[in-house]
Amino acid sequence: MRNEFNVIDSPLCGRKLIEASAGTGKTYSLIHIVLRLIVEERIPIERLLLVTFTKAATAELKMRVRELLIRAQQAYEDCQDDDTRYDPTLIALIKKWRQAKIDPCVFQEAIDRLDDASICTIHSFCQKMLEEHKFSSSEGFDFEIGDDSDLRREVIEEFLREALTVSDDDEFKKLLLDTEPWDRILIALNSAPKNATVKLFDDLLFIDPKTGQHAKKEWKKTDNQINLEKSLRSLLTQFIEIAPETLKRKKRENGIRSFDDLLLDMYEELDNRAFVERVQSRYDGILIDEFQDTDPIQYTIFKRLFLDEDSCAKSVFFVGDPKQSIYRFRNADINTYLAAQGDIGEICELKKNYRSSPTLLEGINRFFTESGAPFLDAGMGYSAIAAGSNKGPLLLKKGDSFEALPTFEIWTKEKAALNPTGDRNQQITLIANEIAALLSGNVYKSENERLKPSDIAVLFRVKKYVPDFRAALAKKGIRVLFQDENSIFATEEAREMLLIIEALESPQDIKALRLARSTRLMGESINAIIPEAFAHKGQSELDDKAALKARELIEEAITIWNKRGVSAAIAKIMLECGTQKRLLPLQDGERQLANYQHLMEVLQEASLSLKGISGLARWLKQQIQNPPDDEKYQLRLDSDADLVNVMTIHKSKGLEYPVIFLPFANALELGAAGHHKTRVFKSIHNGRISFTFSFYPVYPNIDETLYHEEDLENLRLAYVAMTRASQRLVLPLTYYKSGKAFKITSNAYAKTLTGKEKASQSDFETCLTHWLKDAPEGLAVQKIADDTQCLSWHKQSATRQDNNENDEELSAACGRVIPTSWFPTSYTAIARGAVETTERLTLIEEKEDSDESELMNRESFEKSEQPKDPQTLTIMDFERGLESGTFLHALFERIGFDIVKKAADGSAESEATLNRNLTRLMVPFQYHLQPYGIEGYLPVLNKLLKDVLCSKIVDKTVFGTQTDLRLCDLSAKQKTAEMNFTIAIGNPAEGHRPVSAKNLSKLLKHFDPLYHIEIDNDRELRGYLTGAIDLAFEFDGRFFVLDWKGTKLADTAEGFSLERMLEEIQKHHYSLQYLIYLVALRRHLRFCGIENPDEKIGGIIYAFIRGIRKDDPKPFGVFTARPPKALIACLDDFFENGYHEGSVNAYAQTAQLEGTI
Repeated sequence: MRNEFNVIDSPLCGRKLIEASAGTGKTYSLIHIVLRLIVEERIPIERLLLVTFTKAATAELKMRVRELLIRAQQAYEDCQDDDTRYDPTLIALIKKWRQAKIDPCVFQEAIDRLDDASICTIHSFCQKMLEEHKFSSSEGFDFEIGDDSDLRREVIEEFLREALTVSDDDEFKKLLLDTEPWDRILIALNSAPKNATVKLFDDLLFIDPKTGQHAKKEWKKTDNQINLEKSLRSLLTQFIEIAPETLKRKKRENGIRSFDDLLLDMYEELDNRAFVERVQSRYDGILIDEFQDTDPIQYTIFKRLFLDEDSCAKSVFFVGDPKQSIYRFRNADINTYLAAQGDIGEICELKKNYRSSPTLLEGINRFFTESGAPFLDAGMGYSAIAAGSNKGPLLLKKGDSFEALPTFEIWTKEKAALNPTGDRNQQITLIANEIAALLSGNVYKSENERLKPSDIAVLFRVKKYVPDFRAALAKKGIRVLFQDENSIFATEEAREMLLIIEALESPQDIKALRLARSTRLMGESINAIIPEAFAHKGQSELDDKAALKARELIEEAITIWNKRGVSAAIAKIMLECGTQKRLLPLQDGERQLANYQHLMEVLQEASLSLKGISGLARWLKQQIQNPPDDEKYQLRLDSDADLVNVMTIHKSKGLEYPVIFLPFANALELGAAGHHKTRVFKSIHNGRISFTFSFYPVYPNIDETLYHEEDLENLRLAYVAMTRASQRLVLPLTYYKSGKAFKITSNAYAKTLTGKEKASQSDFETCLTHWLKDAPEGLAVQKIADDTQCLSWHKQSATRQDNNENDEELSAACGRVIPTSWFPTSYTAIARGAVETTERLTLIEEKEDSDESELMNRESFEKSEQPKDPQTLTIMDFERGLESGTFLHALFERIGFDIVKKAADGSAESEATLNRNLTRLMVPFQYHLQPYGIEGYLPVLNKLLKDVLCSKIVDKTVFGTQTDLRLCDLSAKQKTAEMNFTIAIGNPAEGHRPVSAKNLSKLLKHFDPLYHIEIDNDRELRGYLTGAIDLAFEFDGRFFVLDWKGTKLADTAEGFSLERMLEEIQKHHYSLQYLIYLVALRRHLRFCGIENPDEKIGGIIYAFIRGIRKDDPKPFGVFTARPPKALIACLDDFFENGYHEGSVNAYAQTAQLEGTI
């Protein structure tokens, strides 16, 4: 009988295993155990050991321990029994401690000494112990943690070189040209203890990868084949005996240890009694987290140190959940965990789930208890978990009322004719349509909180189908964050950056140069790079010029590298290749550019400690092959990014989301032939590791025991996936046709439900019916047909309720065909006399609409102008042009206004944060900052931000507001940066002329001359207007539009006068731009349900940022306008219904009554 563990009063002494099912508050319990050990058992914090399995988890655990100690100290001083400021668990503990008259100094002592606590990964623990006790270890441990791939390659090459010199057999020599088999074998041997057993496959050459045995068609059993295999077996045996020791010696000589070495070194020291006693005497309390991911080596270390009879530890806790053991590929071994249960003795459980809504939890409990054997013969069961959360279901708004959506919905079919591809495509479409419906604005987490994109997660077993799903959501305008690419080194941009670095390393290498040119960063077409493959008459000269130009650019970048560093060199390549302008219009273009920028910063930092371009190339290649677990290498997201989460099931472990979709759940199969091959077969029996090596890669299912373990892990993957949801779980278990058979029961979810390894269709349907019988409302089985594209409620949600007040039955489909004559256009295109553009090019054009005459030739400038004293630099000296304007925009989009305000008010911490963020943004742009560099321009840009954001930018009399406007006073909720918009252009109403640039010009003639623009293009505009508002914000109950302008209008701030700004506005027709912005704002306010949006529109502000100084009583460079409400309404009506002379005249008369700007 297992007891429930209570964090308030369960005994702490002894050896305990706490099994914590998903959502039961494992980390919460851990930190409270730490607190109790410090307070109740009086164990100094430096004598506690907390081990977890990742650096990120370690950092989070340390932070939460610190926060809890501070809260406990505060609560001990001032909390009451019913104090709502503190957690009920903490209040109960404080009450108990006050009765025991605990000395309050214990909290401050622990806080002060927290940095001395051992909160670490298993590898850091081993490293710490080996270094601290190196004099009592068997050998000295003076080393650095590093990558051993170069030394491994050196060992293999030396071994094979010697073998090649002594052999005269050409066939045998050919076998030795590929180092991959030898590397795979050496990696495996380097991760195993000396007592591991090793053997080779019975057949090594001419094998069938499906059986691991000789292929009948190729194996003729000739003397030559027999001798060849005999020679290979002899050489492999010799390699297995010699290579690991040779590698170990080389690493010792070079002072290098890998992470595997740390574990093995610690493992080997367990027979050294002096070493063991010193480590044991170091700790009184031990907590091992994520214990289900242990392996024989790790557990042997913990067992010898903290479970054996000679251990003096007062309290030892192991915390884990065998149902969530899903990391076999990282050597996690569930059987080691199960065997450890007997060694540890007392097993407790956390039995209350605080994550999922009660109804959803009931559905999961019923699913995993339906058969009594949800994990088959894995040696574990499932106990129903009690609900500790009061979360409700998602709510679909219908008029003034709400309707609950099912919390656990299984999609299935009665019959199917779709093949696997057709089934996958249907699931992608269904899920994409449901996500669009969830994000329509009509679905709520609670009556007062709408569902957001970041509340949704879609979990895949493998990455293969993620691009198809992303594309489906992109068509609906829904952005996605693929979290499996959490390391910058796991991105395509990192692989492309490596190609660029390798071209810089070897500029004479034609292949390296071609590969670099093929990257998105350089952006050349394949027929330009490899002209012989796409030869056209007269093209060779052009192709030669393109190759020569690329070569010259690479050589120029090398020169810049030597003077200014790698980041400046890459920035030069990106500038000359127009990387930003090419990528921004593309799907995920902004993400790609952000990744390039991050990589440039990382490479710049790494290059400081590496030797030349070659050293950096090797380093980057190693990081790509084995991405390090370091926070600074995690992908960066915009602070306001609100995206739908897409990730693998493995990546989702430990996370939770209100909504979870599990696409292709019906294909998470057991027992199917593997798609991946391997050379290394590892097994564990009674804690002993055994390897079997194949020279050629073979399918893993040839080893039934090994493959069965992988099959059982799929069941645990299903559990992890299902338990991520808190309010809605969608599980597609649809039939599909494979050959002549229907497929449904061979997936992990069906096996879990039925408890059978080979269930029939009848078994599955019977269990599914029973799962739903007498179930609470909220569990649902949704029958779909092969042609189902969306569910009924998807259609209901797709139309906002305020636009659908009648009771007529809707027949709208989930999507519609857009006429091919539709196209996007923008203010920029119209103002230039054109009518169509692309959405992203519009956003680029509107960043900075500069004249060619304003763009400066950098080389001539550097030759003609002597550098100034950096101390005298001002924003007027900052480079002009499109790239510079885009950079200045980025500063105001990405730097937090609140940080600038605090820095301006004198906060040293905020000042440091501001400069750090500025430096990060300046690194990719530093080529433009020469000759002064980042150091020269950092104070200039720091002052610019403070001048613009902290000045009284608009006096209260201008817009009739209660107070003056300072942008730094706006909260995050009050503003939206880079607000993309589309204004739909309707078909002309009866009696109206079509929407065209010419008719727009005619309309504007009826109003103030400031707004008029002469355009003679009479082509009809169809589709939509698109653009991006730099900053939309709410102030004093009204909504404003602000546009940043980096244009240098004069050499001094005083030159940024109203007359000069008006001249610039008329020159570029910015008046048309801000009128369109206000139409977009008007529609947006109306869409949000705001009545009388015209009364809520405050006006527009154009900030010519180079002229704004916060010390000026009335800043220069600020243009404001309040166009007549009738003009905005007239334009809105024009884009919706077309041009009508009578209507326009009526609007114009109303505008005259309002007054002009």
